Amino acid sequence: MRILALHGLGSSCSLLKDQLAPFMRALGKEYQFNFLDGAIPCGRGPGVPAWASEPFYSYATGFTPAETSQALRRLDDFIREHGPFDGVFGFSLGAALAITYMLDQQQKQAPSPFCFAVMFSPIFVVSPDDDYCGGLIRRWLADDHAEFRSKFPDGDFMAQLEDESERTLAQYLHQVLSMRSMGVGMILPNTKIDFLSTDTPEEIPRLVHPDLFHTRIKVPTVHVSGQADSPYIAEQSRLARGLCTPSIMRVHFHDGGHDVPFKVSDVNAIVSSINAMAEEGIQIRDLYGV
Repeated sequence: MRILALHGLGSSCSLLKDQLAPFMRALGKEYQFNFLDGAIPCGRGPGVPAWASEPFYSYATGFTPAETSQALRRLDDFIREHGPFDGVFGFSLGAALAITYMLDQQQKQAPSPFCFAVMFSPIFVVSPDDDYCGGLIRRWLADDHAEFRSKFPDGDFMAQLEDESERTLAQYLHQVLSMRSMGVGMILPNTKIDFLSTDTPEEIPRLVHPDLFHTRIKVPTVHVSGQADSPYIAEQSRLARGLCTPSIMRVHFHDGGHDVPFKVSDVNAIVSSINAMAEEGIQIRDLYGV
């Protein structure tokens, strides 16, 4: 069973190997892990422990459609060169990138790159397609939404929106902007945190919300989140789960924060789900070629 492992924002393969070590031991030699460092050097990310040493990386320079497309191309090149892979394990940004990649492959009607996926605390998922929510965002940048822009994100901006889709995306953007206290803008210095200060729609991240994006990941997934994680990330992880198929999904919560659990009881329960979803994913691939 060949696994691709993707680290979090402002982290590294070295750290992810330490984080996943209890799972690698419990899963045994049947699972062979391949780790990919992000291509973009950056600062220390959310939840990265003080003892972890540099360098740290990101998979993307930022979260616009163009930057996301570039990250997906790098990931696709790695998979073509070092794959195929049976499954993917992702933490934080790595989990979000894996979701983006799987959805993008489905949109292209390409064969699924993985049979199953394991997602630890995914952050917000973004689309590489600047047509996704493009009309909505162009309306926001028009003159009749000037008051909304003036009040976003810290004022009563929701009162300026009547359309339900606009309200949904605005609220999600607000949640992401609330991560300013975690220093995300400092981790990726080129990232614009004030999304709506631009006159260019292409510079606004296309956050993938399950109420606005109706494709669902077709392979089995395991989702793991910490009950003490930031409420902003906890909500982003919940929305990421909404992009997966409920009937082939298992969810686990641990009592930690934005990290990979290490308690034996947590590891054993999650490993049981990983084995079950991996087996089901391989059966789906063999039967249907998904």
